[in-house]
Amino acid sequence: MEPVHKEWAPPALAGVALIVGGVALAAAAAASYTDPAATVFLAVAALGLIAAGTVMLVRRPRLTLDPGPTLTVRTLTGRITLTADDVQRVSTLRTRRLAAHSRQLLIDLPDDRLLIFGRWDLGAAPGAVADDLRDAGFRVEER
Repeated sequence: MEPVHKEWAPPALAGVALIVGGVALAAAAAASYTDPAATVFLAVAALGLIAAGTVMLVRRPRLTLDPGPTLTVRTLTGRITLTADDVQRVSTLRTRRLAAHSRQLLIDLPDDRLLIFGRWDLGAAPGAVADDLRDAGFRVEER
């Protein structure tokens, strides 16, 4: 069996698009200087988009699977490296809101932490990521 190295992350283009949208809103805020309320609202929206895009780009890749198996989770404060023994359980959770179905990847850690990833976080279907983690040696359960 060949060593496995896989990475999951949201698309980089989405982060860039958020930053560009934030810059456009900042320009609109500057152009609306005659209306203080509009300037404030546009500036706050611009800062929010720029921050969201920056966070998205800084946390790439969100999950990395290396031989061993070792799973690395990238957060704003750094990286968390986990082995199969460090993870109590990996599972997927299916939820339904109104007519929409969604699926999330849940990683339970022994210190009562729960890591939750959606399709947007991973850039891939959570079920497919769970299958890859199962194939690598992590204990995966269906919920």
